[in-house]
Amino acid sequence: MKRLPVVLGLLFAGLITACKKDSVGNGRELIGSWVDINHNSDTLVFFNQNGTVILFDNSLSYRTIRANGILLPSGINQYEVKLGENELITRAVNSGLPEGEGYYSAKLEWHTGKREFSVEPNGFRPYLSCLGCPQRFRKID
Repeated sequence: MKRLPVVLGLLFAGLITACKKDSVGNGRELIGSWVDINHNSDTLVFFNQNGTVILFDNSLSYRTIRANGILLPSGINQYEVKLGENELITRAVNSGLPEGEGYYSAKLEWHTGKREFSVEPNGFRPYLSCLGCPQRFRKID
């Protein structure tokens, strides 16, 4: 009977620890180049800059908009990256917003042992309107 409070205390501590898995990762597992499996000219490049993972979106749609002379803010294709549970969290590098503001999340799903992922592009391609149309990327380096 004396062990019951100890066992309950340990069980409670275990439950609290399990519930705190709201882990937001730094995105290091994304570092490298990824190609869109349906559009080989679209690539995402993730790199480390001063301890922050940055996404460089080198997509055909971005390059086309630039080629047509449409003025987009500088750095619109570079994003700070974090990973949440099943989500890619991004914020424009030159957002000018205080820390903790201006983040967008997009549903992310891993495939093939983290060598491929699918993601909704709205979080890092604000010039597209595409809900429910995930793009799938494969790691190439």
